Amino acid sequence: MKILIVVVGLSRGGTSVVVKNICPILMQKHEVTILTNDERILEIKCNKLIQLKSKSFPIKQYGYMPELKKILKSNELNEYDVIHIFDYPQFGADYLTIKKNKIKPPILLSPHGSMHQFSQFPLNIFKKIHNLIMLNYRSNITKFIAMSNAEKQHLINHKIPEEKIKIVPLGVNPSLIEHKEAEEKFVLYLGRLSKTKNIEVLIEAFEKCNFNNVKLILAGPDYGMQEKLKKIVKNYGLEKQIIFKGAVSENEKNELFSKATIFVHPSLEDVFSLALIEAASSGAPCIAFDIEANSEILDDMVTGKLVKNPTSDSLKESLHLLLSNDNLRLKISQNARKQIPEKFNWHKTVIALENVYKESINENQNH
Repeated sequence: MKILIVVVGLSRGGTSVVVKNICPILMQKHEVTILTNDERILEIKCNKLIQLKSKSFPIKQYGYMPELKKILKSNELNEYDVIHIFDYPQFGADYLTIKKNKIKPPILLSPHGSMHQFSQFPLNIFKKIHNLIMLNYRSNITKFIAMSNAEKQHLINHKIPEEKIKIVPLGVNPSLIEHKEAEEKFVLYLGRLSKTKNIEVLIEAFEKCNFNNVKLILAGPDYGMQEKLKKIVKNYGLEKQIIFKGAVSENEKNELFSKATIFVHPSLEDVFSLALIEAASSGAPCIAFDIEANSEILDDMVTGKLVKNPTSDSLKESLHLLLSNDNLRLKISQNARKQIPEKFNWHKTVIALENVYKESINENQNH
């Protein structure tokens, strides 16, 4: 099978992790080509890389690639058996979807939660306009690939026919690190410092706990929220207890997971959190709100703690519960370390993808 993966900005978080992990496994049986723009590329294995120059039109994140039009005219795209597009909105997804009548292979789209999430002004306005236009072409997509039942429901809410949606959960690599809590307890958040991650509520809950011997570490790149979060921390007088680590390397991430007393995923919007399954599989006891796909990932009080109400008071109670109970943390750590990699792994992800590819090819041939 010849597979074309279309993705913009492989230097960005979750999508690059997915592509980096599925491509080597797909390459064991199939020929994989990656088509992307000219942003910095991570070391991702593939049989062939097509890297096109991009322009900041109308915004940099959109990844406008004028050279893609030449590739379409050359009929090169028709050499593939399936075209799998990651992320939404992006120029590659829009252009190929609109031009589907000139493309023979089926087109599959993995939105990765991007269809329903709206960032701050002016990007939120751009996205609303984009969705209003592009969802008129939803019939040109053979299959929409959701990461969870939660994302599937979002797609249905956008009037994507249920029969067009396939659920393919993401995976995690078995953790080789040993989880051993640091002597000085700390609560860990690791991810983007963005509005959608709901970090303010975590800070508020931590302040209400009034811990004197526990630190809160916020690790991850700034996506427009760091200055505001630092002001909140200063207003609470917690500058010595709440530490901003900034972006961390893979080794630094594993070090934090291995020593964290608790990992907290405070987001109210993520339809599938890679950070959550990575933290859980490493043995860090995890807390997350019982919304979106979190209950599909964690079993409450078995492989993690699900907070029923998305409030700082409820989160504070869960923080107190785990921090005051060493045996409960150990039980959750051991359960998650064993069960999460069995439930979510990249080989299972690729097998599920292969089945969707085959089904889409057959469906496309019968039309």
